[in-house]
Amino acid sequence: MGKYKKIIFGICVVLLGFILYKTGILETISDREKITLFINKMGNYGPLVYIVIYMLVTITCISTLPLTLVGGLLFGGIKGVLYTAIGAGFGLALAFIISRYIAREYIEKKFGNTEAFKKINAGVEKEGWFILATTRLIPIFPFGIQNYIYGLTSMSFIKYTILSVIFILPGTSVYVLLAGAVASGDKEKALKMSLLASLIFFLITIVTKLISKKRK
Repeated sequence: MGKYKKIIFGICVVLLGFILYKTGILETISDREKITLFINKMGNYGPLVYIVIYMLVTITCISTLPLTLVGGLLFGGIKGVLYTAIGAGFGLALAFIISRYIAREYIEKKFGNTEAFKKINAGVEKEGWFILATTRLIPIFPFGIQNYIYGLTSMSFIKYTILSVIFILPGTSVYVLLAGAVASGDKEKALKMSLLASLIFFLITIVTKLISKKRK
């Protein structure tokens, strides 16, 4: 069965590479203007294209920040947060599945002896979901790498996926809302989104301090 998993993993990697190459995502993802223009050209399919791109970028471990800002610029605050959460949710879930069921041996060789895995694995065993909240709210380890590392732990897929989406929402919302405020063109609307983003950021700061205090 291990042989078939490797074949499936290899096919998936090739397909992902082909998609990223043909769409030019790798060349444009770091340029907000280019990726914004690319998604805009998709018309009514823009939200779907954005979600798919976000999912693909998430599983490649490339920084999703430029794309997160694009979500706010293109779709505004509420829709931007929704589409970003969906794309990130599918991406982190797929990375977990790849790590646990398809390419576990490869992921273990790559991350099994790292400090990140040792700390997260120990945290899952001792603290359960709390370590997930900690690593999602406080950027201790890169977001993309976390998704694969959690696949190596004993945490269940459902708990990991649902809680991950919940815990990334606050931080994601701040970036999307601020970008949406810039793009809105409506001073009153922009002010409301900026205030909401500031409030969320303030709450994140308080929560992360409480988490840090508890861990100490």
